[in-house]
Amino acid sequence: MGEGAAREDLRARILRLAWPAIVENLLHTMVGIVDTAMVGRLGAAALASVGLGNQINQLGLTVFSALATGSTALVARHIGAEEPERARDVARQSLILGLFVSGTVMIVFLSLARVLLGWLFRRSEAAVLDAASGYVRIIAVAMILNYFLIVINAILRGAGDTKTPMQITALVNVVNIIGNTIFIYGVGPVPALGVAGAALGTAVAQAVGGVLALRVLFRSELLKIRITDSFRPDLTIIRRIANIGVPAGVEQGMMRVGQLFYTMIISSLGTVSYAAHQVALNAESLSFMPGAGFATASTTLVGQNLGAQRLDDAERAGRITRNVGAAVMSAMGLVFLLIPEPIVRIFSSDPEVVALAVACLRLVGIAQPSLAIWMILAGGLRGAGDTKAIMKMVMVSFLGVRVSMAYLLAIRLELGLIGAWIAMVLDLFLRSVLIQWRFNKGKWKFVKV
Repeated sequence: MGEGAAREDLRARILRLAWPAIVENLLHTMVGIVDTAMVGRLGAAALASVGLGNQINQLGLTVFSALATGSTALVARHIGAEEPERARDVARQSLILGLFVSGTVMIVFLSLARVLLGWLFRRSEAAVLDAASGYVRIIAVAMILNYFLIVINAILRGAGDTKTPMQITALVNVVNIIGNTIFIYGVGPVPALGVAGAALGTAVAQAVGGVLALRVLFRSELLKIRITDSFRPDLTIIRRIANIGVPAGVEQGMMRVGQLFYTMIISSLGTVSYAAHQVALNAESLSFMPGAGFATASTTLVGQNLGAQRLDDAERAGRITRNVGAAVMSAMGLVFLLIPEPIVRIFSSDPEVVALAVACLRLVGIAQPSLAIWMILAGGLRGAGDTKAIMKMVMVSFLGVRVSMAYLLAIRLELGLIGAWIAMVLDLFLRSVLIQWRFNKGKWKFVKV
């Protein structure tokens, strides 16, 4: 096969992996969008409550995503090396490890939700914090099954199956929409529960998704995990998962902590500014879907090619996936620049909120190519197990630039929400430069996992 044909074949494989992952991320994002859009009709206070509650929930998801990163990278390596039995062992140990971790997170959130929210967002209104803590506790009930949903989907992606996670997430969305309709507004004998109803609808959807994901894993012909298998902890495999997952967890943890400080800065600007921030974030999340989809393709292809000892193919896969993904996300950036208002109005009709959110969305439209480079190349480096490098970049850029510049611009220079979003754009530009530099050096090809 000539180089041109090989390149076309690789592009076709990238798209085969990416499009279900893009749809999955669309569907996954829709869970948050549906909650925001439906709760947004209840007013700015309800919208702020869901936003603050989700900030706490994201801390738990950070831990789950870290374990999922280790599982994806190792499963991809073993599948690429044609070692399905070792991939199966990784999948089993991921379930064992996650059961303990997700149970711990669940207990912490059930018992300390109001304390955490009060400490982190002390300037927010008491009624908003009370509603947010109830939101967190309800979702925490389904935490263990939500972990299974996240990590099993990650395992399947590492094995090259992106369609099944898409299908599971589609069902989660259907259940979430039905649950929200019933519990937020009230249907028949069920009373209208408002913010608590949004949490209940999401928790039920995540629980259903977790059960379905377990069913799929135990019926997988590739991994062949059975309920009768031994599920004793294997410290060697757990350590390998941790060697990749812990730096990924620290990276995500730093991002979440940075995001919390960033959110604290924004929440201090008032309810309208915070509501506009949430609306703009949800609107921007539309661009995350193609980025996350191509990042998934990059993770799988880089990991599998390295497992098969095809180092040049791994680099080519990362580079071509970056190019295709950047083109798609740049087009999204143009949409944000040219016609942001119709997108923003999906989430809010409040004139003040809409005006602020439109300005923010235009700002971040400029940074879409940078966001694409960061997301997709970081996905490739995760597939290689090079998570320590990503962790260091986040420390320098997210914490060193976004948080500090947000405080300077939004508070000290009194630019408000616009200043905070300028800081976000500066952070994305720097991270894209750092990740491209790391990818070009090529040391990630020789990381031992």
